[in-house]
Amino acid sequence: MTKITEEMVRSYFPQLSEIKNQEYAKKAAEIWVEAFENSSWEDIADAQFATRAPGVALVKHTESVTANALMIARNTVEKYGYEIDTDILILAAVLHDVCKLEEMEMGDQGSKTSRKSSLYQHGFLSGYYTQKYGLPNEVTGLVVAHSGQSKVIPRSIEGMILYYADMMDADIHFVQAGTTLCLETH
Repeated sequence: MTKITEEMVRSYFPQLSEIKNQEYAKKAAEIWVEAFENSSWEDIADAQFATRAPGVALVKHTESVTANALMIARNTVEKYGYEIDTDILILAAVLHDVCKLEEMEMGDQGSKTSRKSSLYQHGFLSGYYTQKYGLPNEVTGLVVAHSGQSKVIPRSIEGMILYYADMMDADIHFVQAGTTLCLETH
C-alpha cells in the first residue's frame, strides 16, 4: 500500500488552506490518512467515486464538489447577503465521501462495494470520523445528510449547498457513463 500523508491530502484539497481554524483542517487531512489506511486500496489515486462511474477518482470528485460548493456559497453571499459558514462547508465537502475509501474496493472487474457498504448507510463512516476527531457537530450532520440515501435531510444553507453540489457532480459522471442518475433515484 502506498502511504499518503497530511501534506498530500492538503495538495488534493487546496480549499483546506482557507479554513480559519487550521487545527480543523489538520484533522480533516488526518481523517483521510486514517480512512485510506483502513481501506483495501493500494493507491489513493485508484480509489473510485462510484461503481456506476468507472474511472472517476474519488479524490477528483471530492475536490470538484468542494470547489463547486465554495463557488455556490460565494455567489449566494454576493447575491443575497446570506451568512454561510465556509469553514463548516469546506470541512464537510472534503469529508463527505471519505467513507467511500472503506465502502468500496477493487474487484476483478473494477471497483465494487465492500462488506462495510452493506453494514452502514453511506455517510455513516464519514460521520464517525468527524466525531472521533472532534470536529463540530455541524460537520457531522452535513456528512451524514449529504446523500439521498440518508433519512436526515439537510436543513442549513451549508447542507443544501453540499447536497446539490454533490448530486450535480455525481450526475455529470452518470450521464457520461450512461447510467441511472441521482435525479431518477432520490
